[in-house]
Amino acid sequence: MNLLKGTGLNQIRGIVFDLDGTLVSSSLDFNQIRLDLDCPPGEDVLTFVEALSPQERAKAEAIIHQHEVDDAEQSEWLPGAKAFVDQCLEIGVPLAILTRNSEFASKKKISKNNIPISLLFTRENSLPKPDPSALNEIAKLFSLPNHSIMMVGDYKYDLEAGRNAKMSTCLVNCEGEPDYLHLADHRYSSFIHLHEAFFNER
Repeated sequence: MNLLKGTGLNQIRGIVFDLDGTLVSSSLDFNQIRLDLDCPPGEDVLTFVEALSPQERAKAEAIIHQHEVDDAEQSEWLPGAKAFVDQCLEIGVPLAILTRNSEFASKKKISKNNIPISLLFTRENSLPKPDPSALNEIAKLFSLPNHSIMMVGDYKYDLEAGRNAKMSTCLVNCEGEPDYLHLADHRYSSFIHLHEAFFNER
């Protein structure tokens, strides 16, 4: 479903994906992570950890790391995602992954699922979404203008980052009417539907 005018999928020349809940499954329990960290309910975990003292931050990062590694070992491709990625690569669409996860956990998920995307930005080598810095850097690496790139994700941080970078935004794998739906230029319940729409417009 195209939600806004002037953002046709046929204009897209490069794609950036979120990882968890977008390309692969994730069972991360953020409520449990907040409990383990003594992080207030509803507060962004990474923002909370950043404000801790160095010693407390190290302990918190170790807790998060264990949650992420456990989650990586159980991850699987989400329906339609692999076929979409493979088809994009077949026609030469440049791809990247931008995640708020650690590099270790992200690479573990990529390796476990044989995800054929080499360009990876994690919280170690980029500011976390919704900051647009990593997306701007990816656009330079793609040698494409920002408006011709689409940020695909399953949560508001993905859409906010895309908007902040002046890129097209696509919400996938999300049911119902989340309060951040207005940030999406496109919205599909799964990659199966995105695949059909994207390649029908090629």
